[in-house]
Amino acid sequence: MNNAELREIALTTLSQLGRLPATSYHEYAAAAFLSARCQSLGVDVQEDIWGNVLASRPGSEPGAPGLAFVAHMDHPGFEAVAQEGDHVIARVLGGVPPWAEESGAPVLAIIRDPDEPDILRSRQERVSGRIVGKADVAGERSVIIRFDDPIPDLPVPIVFDLPDFDLGDGLIRMRAADDLAGCATVTAVMATAADFDSPGAVYGLFTRAEEVGLVGALLAAADALLPRDTVIVSVETSLALPGAEQGNGPVIRTGDRATTFDNSAEAYLMAARANLLAADPEFKSQRQLMAAGGCEASAFAAHGYAVTGMAYPLGAWHNAGPDNTIVAEYISLDDFAGGVLLAAEAAKLAGTAPASTATTRLRQPVGSKERHWLRNR
Repeated sequence: MNNAELREIALTTLSQLGRLPATSYHEYAAAAFLSARCQSLGVDVQEDIWGNVLASRPGSEPGAPGLAFVAHMDHPGFEAVAQEGDHVIARVLGGVPPWAEESGAPVLAIIRDPDEPDILRSRQERVSGRIVGKADVAGERSVIIRFDDPIPDLPVPIVFDLPDFDLGDGLIRMRAADDLAGCATVTAVMATAADFDSPGAVYGLFTRAEEVGLVGALLAAADALLPRDTVIVSVETSLALPGAEQGNGPVIRTGDRATTFDNSAEAYLMAARANLLAADPEFKSQRQLMAAGGCEASAFAAHGYAVTGMAYPLGAWHNAGPDNTIVAEYISLDDFAGGVLLAAEAAKLAGTAPASTATTRLRQPVGSKERHWLRNR
């Protein structure tokens, strides 16, 4: 599979995912789509009891540790839970901008035909509404939404009325780049993994309810859904920061808000980067601790896994726009394309335990001259 084909798989997957609601606890459409997509690529797919979706391609050497690319299917949004007169009470799920209640933000209830198994062919009813204020609900952040038409069969997921997917000016703009861009990247990895052998297995794990506390990832890690010697690569979007800027390539992430990651795991990404640079000296990437938010690497680290991460620098994180507006998130198209290549190249190394260049250098014996100076000065 060449680079152009890999990029096309990733972009097509991302555009299709953008049509689907991605609210925490309501990831059923994204899960069904990703499960079917990975099955069509010829890899094994299973769903755990929590609704996490695991795609896998076995390794060629029994006992070699696998490499797992992990992304989450959800994005901050709302869940309509009660009808009161001409409006709906909806609880807030995840890090919705704090001014959403006062902004009068337009929203959509995306309701699909439950009898149509093909997610992309399923008829969607999109009911428009607008947030009109805060709801007084004890113990929960909730909002009042007034819809143009009645909402059937509560609870239903509610999302901001923003573009599903828009490509232009070198940017990908969409309601939920976080973390559908990661899911599309992982899907592309599984597509290419089906075309080659590696000593270790390659996994793609799509998790639920990350935005409300890493819930799906924590349950998968606690249950050892992946073998304990599996190396974890969190594939995320994260707020652009100095040193992790849009247009300068995907970021090899050394840590998040909660933890720093493992050098032995990062070696897979660094070795992949070296391979890509050998083929194309213009390949762009960055390396940075991105502490604006947490990611699923920390959930797996807490349960004893070796972890690393990669991320796309994100604009309008969680739809937070300037001057208290609600806008589409955006990432660089070039960063996305480079991240797909980086992840796919790393997958080829599954089970090889590449050496860290820095560690290899630091393990070199100290020279006799330096030893002499220490003893005699």
